[in-house]
Amino acid sequence: MNHLIIFAHPQQSLNQTLLDLVVSTLLTNGHDVTVRDLYALNFQPELSTEHNGDVPKNVQTEQMLIQKADVLTFIFPIWWTGLPTILKHYVEHVFSEGFAYRITEHGFENLLRHKKGVIINTHDAPRTFLGSNLTVTSSHHMTTDTDVFHFIGVEPVERLLFSSMDQAPADYIHEILQETKETVDQLFPPAV
Repeated sequence: MNHLIIFAHPQQSLNQTLLDLVVSTLLTNGHDVTVRDLYALNFQPELSTEHNGDVPKNVQTEQMLIQKADVLTFIFPIWWTGLPTILKHYVEHVFSEGFAYRITEHGFENLLRHKKGVIINTHDAPRTFLGSNLTVTSSHHMTTDTDVFHFIGVEPVERLLFSSMDQAPADYIHEILQETKETVDQLFPPAV
């Protein structure tokens, strides 16, 4: 399978470790992997994607990679219950009308069907807070699973949400890495 991983974290962190683990697991299992590190790319879409009908080259590149992918994986921290700004800009400009969806007289038509979606998040809030605060959890599921994946036709197959990241002990980090590897192995076993 062809995997496109969209990564959004500005510094070395657990997110980077998760990215490296997902990439190495997928490659070991015989999958093709492309990583788009939005901060390393300094992804800055222009305010308008239309210049005399033309789509900016950096957006065209991302759309081409998305078209080729069977699986889209997003790895990012949850900040203020939402996407990091650079990822929000990416979604708004790359998953644009005419590419990811179309408006017809019957409503919206999603154009990226037959792709699977995975989300891996970290959050500093304690697990007890996220477990008891349904507003944070449900609003984030709504803005990613429903408003992004379902809207464009991508089937969400997994979401890993790791909380209590602020000063997490080594044994908890080990559990997170183990769960991530096991999940990727289960979802995307070695190609036969």
